[in-house]
Amino acid sequence: MKKLTLIFVILLACIPSILMAQDDSKYLVGAVPEVDGKVVFKREFDLSGAGQDAIYERMLTWVTNRMAQNENVSRVVYSDKDKGSIAAMGQEYLVFKSSALSLDRSVINYQITITCQPGKCLVEMEKIRYTYQEKEKYDAEEWITDEVALNKAKTKLVRGLAKFRTKTVDFAEDMFDSAQAALGIAKVESVVQVPVVSAVAPPLAGTQAAAQAAAPVVVAPAVTTAPVVTSTPVVTSTPVVAATPVVTAAPVVTNTTVSTIVSAPLTGYKQIAPDKIPGNIIKMLSEDWMLITAGNKDKFNMMTASWGGLGVLYGKPTFTCYINPTRYTYQLMEKNDTYTLTFYTEAYRDALQYCGTNSGKNTDKVKGSGLSPITTPDGSQAFSEAWLIIECRKLVSQSITPEAISNEKVKDEWAGKQLHKMYIGEIINVWVK
Repeated sequence: MKKLTLIFVILLACIPSILMAQDDSKYLVGAVPEVDGKVVFKREFDLSGAGQDAIYERMLTWVTNRMAQNENVSRVVYSDKDKGSIAAMGQEYLVFKSSALSLDRSVINYQITITCQPGKCLVEMEKIRYTYQEKEKYDAEEWITDEVALNKAKTKLVRGLAKFRTKTVDFAEDMFDSAQAALGIAKVESVVQVPVVSAVAPPLAGTQAAAQAAAPVVVAPAVTTAPVVTSTPVVTSTPVVAATPVVTAAPVVTNTTVSTIVSAPLTGYKQIAPDKIPGNIIKMLSEDWMLITAGNKDKFNMMTASWGGLGVLYGKPTFTCYINPTRYTYQLMEKNDTYTLTFYTEAYRDALQYCGTNSGKNTDKVKGSGLSPITTPDGSQAFSEAWLIIECRKLVSQSITPEAISNEKVKDEWAGKQLHKMYIGEIINVWVK
């Protein structure tokens, strides 16, 4: 009897290890899908009979609420009901281990793109980037793919990278399950899992699920070779609850005469009208910063800036920025008619910091920053890492004089210093990912 008891105890002790080995299989080959060398998680939902607008409204509500749960820089950056497109940039936490004495976690930045069509919805998560221990930065492509995160035989997870790979796979699955519930599709669990009863939204009107509410719909992940929808960030994390909701896609410029858009959209971007620029411009400037890039393909330079604003002048949508004549970018701004203002997620903070502390006169800032230059149809320069590109043509240029400063404190602060020149540019093109 004692021997039987001992055997039973040993078996119980081995069960966790056995289960762990079984669980690892879901994180092996194919768990992290790639499209053209990029990590892209995706799931397509079959909603036969549902209209595009109804699907869009549910998805917009879902992603807005998810982004609002995070105290970081998560936000919806683009939404177009007519085209059924939504994009958001997210920043959350992957918690690897948490106890009273230690916390092991990583920030995960991501882009989430939602494409709604009659009877179906595609949700994709890509552009994944990690910030670990507040200083180590990694892209998903160099950290969790089959090539780097599995052993040579592709039978085991590589120690050290395993936690990033498993937590990211779980995070993506949780993201898609949450979207699925918002669409009113019941989740069908594997027979080895305990059925999960979750708060699933009512089925969309007109769908088979509405007619046969008791019959769950089996949703299969999309084939990984399907074309990637690149109309944005955010990007698409363990949610960190915050009390302040995120206001998205709020028009910043109102009552303007919007110029006719004549240039074709850049690859990977969606072109929008100036009065559809998303986000809080004050936060985007003062906290997130932007790059002002002047010049042309043959000779250009970019500089970090946190002064500026949107507005209207002579009936035209405008963006105002300020450049000190001591900056190298000033020379290029004076010689060229068009320029760009580009905005980035927190993942590119180091690149912006580099651009703001190094001069293009004697430094290859493109190489040093790691940014990838692209040329607009009008010949201006921007960077493919930006989630928002605003292209302007100079409308009014005016140097600031000491007499023009009314605030005495500011006047004293800048006494004897070189003052900036103000550039009010007509917004001629806007692109978002």
